[in-house]
Amino acid sequence: MSRLHHTEQARLGRRDLLQLGLAAGLGLLGGCARGPAQPLLQAAPETLPPLWRRRLPRPWRFQPLETKSGSSRAALRIEPSADLLACGDGWLPEFTDEALQPVDAAPLQGRLGVQAGRFLDALGPVRAARVLPVGVSPWVMLFRGSDWLGGAAEQGWDVLLDPGLRGQVVLPASPRVVVELADRLDQPESLGRLRRAALTLDDRQALNWLLQGKARVAVLPLQRCVPSLRRDPRLHAVLPRSGAPLHWTLLLRPATSREPLPQAWVEAAWQAPLLGQLLARGWRPPLPFQQLQAQAKVIPGSLRSLVLPPQPVWERCWSLPPLQDAARAQLSRRWRQAAP
Repeated sequence: MSRLHHTEQARLGRRDLLQLGLAAGLGLLGGCARGPAQPLLQAAPETLPPLWRRRLPRPWRFQPLETKSGSSRAALRIEPSADLLACGDGWLPEFTDEALQPVDAAPLQGRLGVQAGRFLDALGPVRAARVLPVGVSPWVMLFRGSDWLGGAAEQGWDVLLDPGLRGQVVLPASPRVVVELADRLDQPESLGRLRRAALTLDDRQALNWLLQGKARVAVLPLQRCVPSLRRDPRLHAVLPRSGAPLHWTLLLRPATSREPLPQAWVEAAWQAPLLGQLLARGWRPPLPFQQLQAQAKVIPGSLRSLVLPPQPVWERCWSLPPLQDAARAQLSRRWRQAAP
């Protein structure tokens, strides 16, 4: 009986091995039929302008980087096979240095403007080598209607505390950005007052809040406002003369990728004719001021002072440097204490 059982086990083992070998052979044939894997670029929603993204060279392919609620890196749903990521600088703290590799694009890094240099210097040399800024946009106030435009031009960010706007302000969902704005207000208890003025903290749906008539002003990166500004005459954007926080679009290379960054694709967006076409749509590459100013004539007149503001205004804009643990904890305490 034991001999029969042993023989049957041997047969089963041989049959399993044959099936496994057949499956592996089919998988190998399938892999040959598909050819080598295509390099993958993933980008968070509304991160890259479609006009530029569609020019991604073959064999590269694009896949949206879906986001879930929350602020952890897992919420980005990054594919293990991703070779290049595009995201805003607000996501950067969620990546460790070990999760990224140097972008290795010295010709591009050498062309960056002053503001990009300041942003990278604040990151420190290790992180700066792993980041390539490809777009920059100031946060602006987007108004529905013109009632507060005069006040906004004169007062800057302080107009957000105007009693007539209380409960009709849409602020970013980022506590970091809201705290930065509050610290620029010439008002006592500015953070608490700013939070009490807000209808909601929801920059992703801010345009909907405005267009539905539930809000009068929203704080958004300019690049997200321009399409609506071009088609809806009710909307007006204000970039304060005192400056604004800067929103950066970054390219990152996951540590697991073996693909070099597609430098020719980035270079195409940094020179005519594509450069002018992107500027006209509100997308500003992080290049020196004079180089961009040469393309100013292609930007619609109503948008020119927003996309390419006077150099003194642009120099007064600022980036949000990374926070150390102690500073992050302090910000969290301030946020909780200022809750409405």
